[in-house]
Amino acid sequence: MNFDSIKLTLMNFKGLFFILIILMMISCKFFKLEKSSKSFDEEAMTFYPKFSHSDSSKIAYFECEDFVSNALNNYTIAKINQKFLKLLNCSKKSIVNKYDPAVIDTIYTFSNPENKIQIYRAKQNDFIFTFDVTDPKFKLTGNIKPGMKKDVFTRKFHITENINNKVQIVNSEGTMRFMFYFENNMLKRIYSYLYLD
Repeated sequence: MNFDSIKLTLMNFKGLFFILIILMMISCKFFKLEKSSKSFDEEAMTFYPKFSHSDSSKIAYFECEDFVSNALNNYTIAKINQKFLKLLNCSKKSIVNKYDPAVIDTIYTFSNPENKIQIYRAKQNDFIFTFDVTDPKFKLTGNIKPGMKKDVFTRKFHITENINNKVQIVNSEGTMRFMFYFENNMLKRIYSYLYLD
């Protein structure tokens, strides 16, 4: 092996090393960008409720159609069974449809001692009529979840009013409500219910 071939081999090695470094830098930037864009979307999602009033029990009421109508989009019977199978027990109860006695509907209850989600399965649709959670694994649209700080919650909803430890957010008809309970400046519990006709 002569000096020229050694020199050529080293130059090829340096070139390959340089290309490898560039590829590593590009892949690091790509993964960092992918990760940050996902968390950015969740963190950036905010809502604009309309302040309604505070009552004598110190509950602040807000109306926010865009939040209420989408908050539970990730909770279907199939998704709960898939994602929370090990965390929640499932029970079913048959019930006669009040408008058509020939039709039997089903109430699905997913629960453990701290969390409960109930879904009414009718012939045409499924309706979540109870959502009562304290575990941070249960996230609503916009990454609203138990364990989040109160100031993060108020920023998410652009709440400038002074609020106590209970906040209720409703849709315009008042048929679906989300109650948020705070303790020590942390969201401890989310309770939602839907009026079924």
